[in-house]
Amino acid sequence: MQGWRDTGRMDSSTPPDLAALSRVRPATAADAPALAALWRRAWASANPSVAGVAPLAHWLTRVQAEFGPPCLTLVGEQGGTTVAFLVLEMQASHLHQLFVDPGVQGGGIGAALVARVCTLCPQGWSLHVASSNLRARRFYTRCGLQEHGHDRHPTTGRERVLCRWQPRAEP
Repeated sequence: MQGWRDTGRMDSSTPPDLAALSRVRPATAADAPALAALWRRAWASANPSVAGVAPLAHWLTRVQAEFGPPCLTLVGEQGGTTVAFLVLEMQASHLHQLFVDPGVQGGGIGAALVARVCTLCPQGWSLHVASSNLRARRFYTRCGLQEHGHDRHPTTGRERVLCRWQPRAEP
């Protein structure tokens, strides 16, 4: 598995400290309201220039429609509170969503979840990130992902960047 060094770059050393999360577990249907609320908060934080954020009902509908099979949804908790989640399509090795509550960002939670994705998809994986989300793009670059071109989201039309993580070749 790829891990982290003090530089924050993925390498073959120790993985991120999962102590940032007290628990990582598969999501259940009962998690949908908490996931929707977290997603809405984190999305609004990542997109401060957007005039309005869709109501919570919109996010709940999306969670119920998009977070089930064929995707694996994992919930990250601190002290029993949901603080992060990821949605990974295992067959395609594609990370659809990874969000950390804005109040706990910067504490290693996102890095721990990226390390989990590397473990689940050891041959490599990809994700799309909004071109305008420079903070997320820098985060994924620190995690060892490389950008591979721009396109537009098929539903929203927003510009996005394809990022890929590949394991380092052994010397």
